[in-house]
Amino acid sequence: MRYIGNKTRLLPFLLSTIERLDLAPKTAHDAFSGTAAVGRALKAAGWRVASSDLMTYSYVFQRAYVVAQRSPSFAALRAGDPELRRALRSPSFRASTAGTGALGAITEYLARWIDGERGFIGTHFAPAGGRMYFTQENADRIDAIRRRLHEWWSSGLIEDDAYYVLLAALVEGADRVANTAGVYAAYIKRWQANARRPLTLKPEIPQRGPRGASAHRADAGVVAASAGEVELIYIDPPYNARQYAGYYHVPEVIARGWFDAVPVLRGKTGLVGSAGQQSDWCSARKAGAALSELLAATGARHALVSYNSEGLLSERDLRDVLARAAKFGTVKRYSRGYRRYRSDSDRVGRVYQGDRVRELLYHVRLR
Repeated sequence: MRYIGNKTRLLPFLLSTIERLDLAPKTAHDAFSGTAAVGRALKAAGWRVASSDLMTYSYVFQRAYVVAQRSPSFAALRAGDPELRRALRSPSFRASTAGTGALGAITEYLARWIDGERGFIGTHFAPAGGRMYFTQENADRIDAIRRRLHEWWSSGLIEDDAYYVLLAALVEGADRVANTAGVYAAYIKRWQANARRPLTLKPEIPQRGPRGASAHRADAGVVAASAGEVELIYIDPPYNARQYAGYYHVPEVIARGWFDAVPVLRGKTGLVGSAGQQSDWCSARKAGAALSELLAATGARHALVSYNSEGLLSERDLRDVLARAAKFGTVKRYSRGYRRYRSDSDRVGRVYQGDRVRELLYHVRLR
């Protein structure tokens, strides 16, 4: 998923820094999980991961990529859904899914064999609702798949892991055909090439890792206080004033489903209420205190803090907070330049200029 602050390209830098610090894989808290890229990497490296984020779509990714341990079997679904059973017997369906396994077959069924239907996305985020986030065909298919997943899960035909693996594939598939520049604060006023493509689902087969991983849709400080002693807390907070609840409200709507309580949308972009999802880290006035409180709440022995050279907190202020929390006041800094994520171009008045930025990674020993 296209995401501000995604650490996928910086994972080698992060993992090599952990090796340089000689931190053996134990328990880690990925405090601002986002797309769960870091949680996945830590899991693969042998860490038992507790991840957290305020956003529901992040919780979906955490469940699919960090918590799930094996590919679902879908035995109960095959037995309990007559329509699916008929599709599975179809020679053309069997030919199209040969060698894909159970997960591939279910994905093919959702993506190509069920009819689209007009639901919340098609009504509000497509031309029928006066917005151009998705073509009408893709929006109606997103609605049909989302409802089918909800019905399967709520009736017990699929277990939690299967539900979140498929839902994560839907959120990411929708992002690939979204008519945006990468964030959902606005849609493009003409159809881009990617938006014209049909929706596809590409689920990730869950990988095994240490048992006991957990996912949390909650404030990082609350999770840190309840997690007890851990070896490492990885802190990758928002760096600027952009609230993720506003920049990714459409993935949030897809992740939540809104089957019980339909939200009231506002504005040209169809923003939803974001109570409890506004972050103090997006305020220059509050970010320092938020970091101090999180470091005080965690039971971690070590903290790694990702920030960048254009963040709301100055390097001096950030170091001061870290030094006050650190054992003996020692703060180590590691740095790596990278190509920034861009959703727009340079212009007069743009705060962030140029394509290069530096990722700053700070280490402190807390206890």
